[in-house]
Formats: sequence, structure tokens, C-alpha cells
Amino acid sequence: MIKSLYIKKFALVDELKIHFSEGLNIITGETGAGKSILVNALAQLCGERASAELIRSDAQKAIIEAQIAVQPWSELIKLVDELDLDIEEYSDIFIRKEIRSSGSARIFVNDSPVTLNQLTRLSGMLLDLHGQHQHQRLLHPEHHIHYLDAYGSYSDILQTYVTLLSDYKSQLRLLSLLKEQQLEAFQKQDMYRFQLDELTKANLQDNELEELRAEYKILSNVETLSQESSVVAAALYSAEPNASLLLLRAEEALRQLEDLDDSFAGLADSCTSARETVEEIGRFTEQYVSGLEYNPQRMDQVQQRISQLEFLLKKYQQADVDGLVRLREDMRHLLNNSAQFDEQINQAREKVDSLMVKLKRVGGQLTEARKATAKEFTQAMDKVLSEIGMEQARFRVSIQPALGKNTGFEVDGQMVLAQPTGFDVLVFEIASNKGEAFRPLHKIASGGEISRIMLALKSILAESDKIPSLVFDEIDVGISGKIAQIVGRKLSNLSRFHQILCVTHLPQIAAFASSHYKVIKKTEENHTFVDVKALDMQLREMEIAHLLGGEALSVQAVENARHLIAEAKII
Repeated sequence: MIKSLYIKKFALVDELKIHFSEGLNIITGETGAGKSILVNALAQLCGERASAELIRSDAQKAIIEAQIAVQPWSELIKLVDELDLDIEEYSDIFIRKEIRSSGSARIFVNDSPVTLNQLTRLSGMLLDLHGQHQHQRLLHPEHHIHYLDAYGSYSDILQTYVTLLSDYKSQLRLLSLLKEQQLEAFQKQDMYRFQLDELTKANLQDNELEELRAEYKILSNVETLSQESSVVAAALYSAEPNASLLLLRAEEALRQLEDLDDSFAGLADSCTSARETVEEIGRFTEQYVSGLEYNPQRMDQVQQRISQLEFLLKKYQQADVDGLVRLREDMRHLLNNSAQFDEQINQAREKVDSLMVKLKRVGGQLTEARKATAKEFTQAMDKVLSEIGMEQARFRVSIQPALGKNTGFEVDGQMVLAQPTGFDVLVFEIASNKGEAFRPLHKIASGGEISRIMLALKSILAESDKIPSLVFDEIDVGISGKIAQIVGRKLSNLSRFHQILCVTHLPQIAAFASSHYKVIKKTEENHTFVDVKALDMQLREMEIAHLLGGEALSVQAVENARHLIAEAKII
């Protein structure tokens, strides 16, 4: 529900913040007082495009922000994830729109910027606005099918259809992928055979390149290795004198010192250890030198092998020999399995055909269920429309096949599209007066009629409709008296399931308010302002009395207002 609405420098509003409540929130005010400004502000948060003309004349920017309390449901969570919105905890969602003097706008959800499309889709889950605003859901026929489905008792059929369609599309993608792979394998078989032969003949070994590079480094530096190793061997072990011999002499001297003075204890052993290490290094380098051999033929072989492997790495764009080995095995697998593509494709095609048969059957069941439900839905709508002052109106649901070409799905001799909602195109139609032809609902002009049709629709969908807040504007156009009281009762009943914001000038509707707000236009220092005041019970009685009897209040008008409020509570 909308907890609060903050408006600054928008139209005639300087700055105001309105706190709404649950239930039926009634908004009244004199003609021209600016009631439409509130609805227009909400329309901006529902996705209507901004304009510089909406900014108050003494400002450069207008701000509209709503705080919306949310009880999440699956469709909302799915949409938030799809739009990647910054909503982690579903408690209060803040939607803010800033309209700049250039006519452009910045939109934020929980202080994170969003696009107009994201705003429209999110607000469509949170708020339904009915009146003269063209973005309202009822004016978009693509939503009509969801209203009927919400009314019907065939959700199991619809869910089965959705699951089958998902499986069908998945299997179609697999079939397409297999065909592409088969074609690619066929087109590239000769190339793959050549490449497999090249990689096989290369006799690739894991870690071979690293080992070859290390060997080539040694072969190309034999002279340096020999010279420096000889220096080490002579200095430590083979020359006269050498480090090993000197350490031996020091060791003997330390042992004599140890016998004479305990402070030398252990030093001889340390010297022995050092001498043994030096001798080991000396012997190793001496043997290493003896084993070195300059072999230009082997060096050429190693260099050629390194060049071969580096060429293959560059050619096949691999980082190491292991990558070449994996590529070789992939090519072998692809060539070995190319003969199996026909079998795999046939299996996938059989699954596609089987799913098509099931989809046609379930899609047909869904269409029949909708047609049966449409009759009940039409009767319910006609009944409510008659009750709320549209007794001459006739409502109907037009269900037609969604025609397509080469879709693979044939119903009654026609090719139809397998849409996410079924095979049907569904449009609400209405004939407002006797003798008039039925016309699509979205083409009728009256905002008042749209509001009342939506009231009827929402009334029969009250418990199944998930959108938490509904705004009704112009709902009382062309009605009065008893019909107005019935409309008020419908709104009151509907407010048990949704938060309702309703702009009205009829006391019979205003009497049903859970909360009542009055829009006031005032002038100060040659500036005109619009303000909104929450009314307590006494002020409510006075306002309804004004609606009943005009500006000059009488005791009778106030008494009538009290009677109307009391009557609203018991009807």
C-alpha cells in the first residue's frame, strides 16, 4: 500500500506530504481545487512521461516520491530479479521521480537509478490507476487475458501448458543445436581430419615443452656451465689448497681448543658439517663437469621440436601442450560421433513432435476453459455494471486464435502461435448503450466509464488480484443518488482486499471513507498553492455537508451528512 506521497514544486503544489491509510482513502475538494494534481503525480510514478510544463513556475525541478509498503508475492519477486532492482528486503519501497526544467526526468527505486521502462513494469505490480491516464492496465488488451485467468478455475491447465511450452522450446533449441553441430561437422570434417592427423603425428607429451626448453638452455650454455662448475670444484675440493682441506685443518685445531677450553665445545662438529657440505658440492660439480658434452646435433633437434610445438600452440591458439592434447581429443570425439548425429537428431525431433501433440491438446483445453469461464465472467460483469449505473452496458470477452505462419500448431485448420499464455488472443469489449455495436474496451473514450468498468472488474476479482493499491479517478462521472451509494459500497467492499484512493465529488461515495482528505487551493502574496488536509470526523461531516448542500452550511445539511456516514457503516 502507499504509505505516503511527497510532492514538491509539481504543478501548483509547493511542497506537501500526505500519509495514506489502509482501506478506502477518499479525496474531495472544490472543482478546480487541484484534486487531479494528486492523481497526475501518481501517474508520473506509474510511468507517464515527464514534461517541463509540470514543474511549478517558480522552480527548476519537481520531485514526486512515494513510500510503498510491500508484502511480496512470487510474480513481484520474479520481476524484481528480472529487472535487477536494488530491493533486498521487501518492506518499504521508495520510488522517486525528479522532473527537470529540460523536460527530462531521473527515476530512482530505493535511491538506485532506473529506466522509465523499469519504473512502468515495477509500478504496474504495485499500483493500478484508473481514470483518464492512458498507461492504465485496462487500456492495454494484453492484460485482459490475465484478468480472465485470475477469475477462472483452470490454473492447473494453464500451469501444465506453461511447463509443456518451456519443455517444447528447450527441446527445439536442442534440435537446432544438433543440426548446427551436424552441419558444422560435415562442413569441417576434412579440416578436422587434417588437424587431428597433424596433432596425432606430433606425438604430444604432457610438460614436454617445459622440459625441452630447460634442456635447450643447458645445451646452449655448455661452455659457461663447464667453466663455472670447474671453478667451483677446484675451489671447494680438487685444487691445492681448497676449502675442504682448509676446513679440515680448522676442525683439527678446534678439537684441540675444545680439550683445553669448554667454550669451544661443539664448534669442531659444526666445522665438520660445513666441510662435508663443501666436499659434497665439490664432488657434485666435478662429476657434473665430467658429464658435460657439447652436442650440436641434439641442440638442433631440441630447437626444432620447440619450434614445432610453439608453431602448433600459435596455430591452434592454445596456452600450453595440455591444451593441444585436449583439442586433439575433442576433434577425435567429434569425428567419431559425427555418425551419431542422425540418431540424436531423430530422438530430439521425436520429443519435439510428442511435446507438440501434448501442447495442442492442453492448449485446446485451455481455450475451452477460457470460453466457458468467459460466459460466467460476462454475466458477473454485466450484473455489477448494472448495479453501478451502467445498466444499458453489455460486456463480452472476445477470444480468437493467435494466428501465425508455419508455427507447426494447427487448430481448426488455422496455424496458431504457441504464446506463453496459450493459443488465444483475448480482448474485453463493451457496448455502452443499447443499439451500439461492441467495441474493444481500450477504444472507449470516457474516463468515468473506464473507472467504473475497472471497479466492476476488481470487485469480482477482489480476492485473486494481487496489486495492493488502486486509484480511481472520475469514477462518479454521470451518476448520483442511489447508484453513487452502490458505487461507494463496492469501493468499500473492495477496500477489504486493496488499499483504495478515490477522487470524488459525491457525498454518497465520500461517506464510505476510512480516511478522508480535502484538497484546498489558496492564494498567498499573489502565489497560488494547492494543499491537502486530512480530515477528522467533525471535519468529515462538514465536508460531506458541503458536498450535499453547497458552501452555505445548514444544520440540516450537517445532520444529513452524519446520517449518510452512519448509513454507510450499516448498508
